[in-house]
Amino acid sequence: MSITSDIRSYADSALEQGKQVLDQAQAQLNDVTGQANEFVGKLTNTAKTNYSELSTKATDAVTDLRAQAEKALNLEAIKSAVEPYLAQAKDYRSSVTDRATGLLDSVKSDKRVASLISSVESASDTVVETVTERVIKPVQSLTGRGVKVAAPVKKAAPVKATPAKTAPVAAKKVPAKKVAAKKAPVKRAAK
Repeated sequence: MSITSDIRSYADSALEQGKQVLDQAQAQLNDVTGQANEFVGKLTNTAKTNYSELSTKATDAVTDLRAQAEKALNLEAIKSAVEPYLAQAKDYRSSVTDRATGLLDSVKSDKRVASLISSVESASDTVVETVTERVIKPVQSLTGRGVKVAAPVKKAAPVKATPAKTAPVAAKKVPAKKVAAKKAPVKRAAK
């Protein structure tokens, strides 16, 4: 035999052995894959079974607890005991509301109170406008957010007040200079 035929026979036998090893590896891989699929299937089934069992047990436990609580509390008895008090409270609320509305109407009809209400409403409008201009709009421009400002509250029908009656309200304000003069004196250290 020649060297070429020897090399060829070695190559053929090496190729044959390689094919056999490859076939064996493929068979082992198929076995492992099949076993892994079975394992995953068993785990999935077990997990589903455990989940359904736990879910059923939890639902049963909640139902039992609810039934025990209803037996212990007797909700119907509590409802029937509380209903008269609720009805009485509703009656009191409606009578108090009616009385308060009547008092408010009678107070609003007094000229002194009407002038006070009108001055408070005008002051509140001024405060709302000032806060809007000095706080809300700058914050909106800095943040870039266009938050809608609440519309001013609609006023009741304005009651005309005489100038003589609004003057005492303005006279009660303390000027800023007088407030500053009332500060505590500064104590000086002894030399």
